Amino acid sequence: MDYRYPFFFKDSRIIGGHRFNWTSGHKTTEELDHYLYSYDKLATDALDRLDLISPPTTKGWKCPHGSGPGERDIYELLKNHANSDEILGQLWEEVSSIPEWVDWDQIQRGQQVVYRFSGQILFGLMYKSLLGGMGAYRIVETLSRTGGFGINVTRRRLLETLQHFMEVVDDLDAIKPGGKGYVSSVRVRLLHASVRRRLMQLEHQNPGYFDMEKWGVPINDLHTIATISAYSAAIVYMALPRQGIYLSEQQTADYLALWRYVGYLLGTPVDWMATSQQAKAMLESIAVSEVAPSANSQILANNILTAEARAPPLNMPREVLAAHAYRLNGDEFASALGIEKPDLRSRLVVWMQCTVLFFISYSYPWMPTHMQKRQEQVRIHLSPPYIHGQYEPESLVADAA
Repeated sequence: MDYRYPFFFKDSRIIGGHRFNWTSGHKTTEELDHYLYSYDKLATDALDRLDLISPPTTKGWKCPHGSGPGERDIYELLKNHANSDEILGQLWEEVSSIPEWVDWDQIQRGQQVVYRFSGQILFGLMYKSLLGGMGAYRIVETLSRTGGFGINVTRRRLLETLQHFMEVVDDLDAIKPGGKGYVSSVRVRLLHASVRRRLMQLEHQNPGYFDMEKWGVPINDLHTIATISAYSAAIVYMALPRQGIYLSEQQTADYLALWRYVGYLLGTPVDWMATSQQAKAMLESIAVSEVAPSANSQILANNILTAEARAPPLNMPREVLAAHAYRLNGDEFASALGIEKPDLRSRLVVWMQCTVLFFISYSYPWMPTHMQKRQEQVRIHLSPPYIHGQYEPESLVADAA
């Protein structure tokens, strides 16, 4: 599939360095506004019931991928009490049911897209989806109030995000019911419900703490759609092309199908992912509606670079990380995020990295099996350490109160 731009644009827009033609398939800000005030009420109601069954020991929001000593496992609680509580039963039935549009072979092919282009996708996830996503001014209001990307916890938060990503794409069994990617997705859904409920409680106790009329309900449907879009369509149509990678129509459909199912598990509306064209239009519509970097956007974006500078496994200096941010987001947008302009040397380093990854990715199908397995081992080595049991996850964020 060729995402390069046609010569003539009838209604051309440029957002975050991405140029596109506005069509009748795009949605205006007014058409998207209702999503700001709708949310995953079933998960919130289920969380209330779980708290009655097993009250939380702390007010903090814990990492969804596991439980520390003495902490409740919210997924196991849901599973064990689904047959004895109507609300919990409804949620369990929803996440256990496989939508008719799910094709396991297609989802497995979507995972294989990640294996083939793992380097480019991980760079895209870090510097386009996460760092570039800080340009969404309403989303960062939630993040800034939870401390999720505060300077002291950003590294941990990034690793937890990457852990969920790697668990989802690990293999087909991982995303099927009972698999580690499936389980962590359900936990993330309940974590989102916990954060949403807490922020709404704080707004009720202290009016003005979180202006829901202005920013919408915390972790609303529009912003969960934006998150899934950042993991899926933004990778395909923005991050990969900026690294010289243009997926075929089949690869695009397969990769989006994987994230459509993940979005379903997370309680996110996913009808907009029925076709590649719809997914692309939604990505661009949300960009027009939501992307306007604020002061908080700049703080959180720079926290990501600070946390990752000289950090293993890549150990790259901040200047090179900034060059990645500029390459994947465009100079104008990266500058709007308050990121310093990289020098020529850093840009050349990034260009060389992209070139090497390009040749590795396109030679992958012709590699001998033992070389493909070796590349898979490299992918595992670069994934967050505690996926492989090297250390226990800690608290995600402190109590916002």
